[in-house]
Amino acid sequence: MRSVLLFGGTGFIGNRLIPHLESEGWRVTSLKRGEQGWDGKSRGAWESNLDTADAVINLAGAPVTLTWTPKNRQLITGSRVNSTRVIAEALASRSSRPAGWLNASAVGYYGDRGDEVLHEPLPAGTGFLAEVCAAWEDALFQPVLDGVRRVAVRTGIVLGPGGGALEPLAKLAKIGLGGAAGSGRQWMPWIHIEDHVRMVAFALNHAIDGPMNAVGPNPATNSDFAAHLRRAVGVPIGLPAPAFGLDLVGRLGGPDPHIILDSTRAVPTVAVRSGFHFKFNDLSAALKDALRTG
Repeated sequence: MRSVLLFGGTGFIGNRLIPHLESEGWRVTSLKRGEQGWDGKSRGAWESNLDTADAVINLAGAPVTLTWTPKNRQLITGSRVNSTRVIAEALASRSSRPAGWLNASAVGYYGDRGDEVLHEPLPAGTGFLAEVCAAWEDALFQPVLDGVRRVAVRTGIVLGPGGGALEPLAKLAKIGLGGAAGSGRQWMPWIHIEDHVRMVAFALNHAIDGPMNAVGPNPATNSDFAAHLRRAVGVPIGLPAPAFGLDLVGRLGGPDPHIILDSTRAVPTVAVRSGFHFKFNDLSAALKDALRTG
């Protein structure tokens, strides 16, 4: 039986990834913070798990929805870069290494790019999210780790029950606040949770090496996304959220407006060219399923 060592597996994605991998025949060892000395920044007893692992997956990272104070910016960046760095150090110290390492990243790597279609080879953009993702991926790709195939999983907006972005957005739509944010023209790369965990498993089993956009094939503008969501919850009208209002919310302790207003038209070029097939290509169907199963 193939084995995978998973870090950060207690969150929205990890809780769905574990049973999916197990259904495909993987034995999953999921390390929680504090177990075997794992703290996301220090080497320790947890490293012994690498000796029997065929693959490693690292999903660790503090939520980007934290208010972007200087302290939280350090936490958001450090929780990603440090966990990746220490895994790389542990792998470098071993003569026998897992063949594959999948590390979380995000489409924020590209920054705010308007209508540009964003494929994996493109360089990083500008802004805080892009800087975080670039440093995150540098910690993954820069160390010399012969024999280890590495994949940066650049995740978009994951649609599923019980977590992620959909639950708060659906609540707003149900009370009539599901209008467009800002201009509504910014692109939102979405993916159903089932397709996301299937794509991660697919990357484990195929010769993907490098960055991979974990997004659906049909990104939507914010305006279109809002309209589809309103129809899915049965509320035809939604008040818009002007950019200045989102900026005020961010200043008062809410999420930074860049999370909502940046335009990222990312597409899954690497996964599709490698033979991955989506179950949910259509946004309406994805929303309907995610809300129904919630």
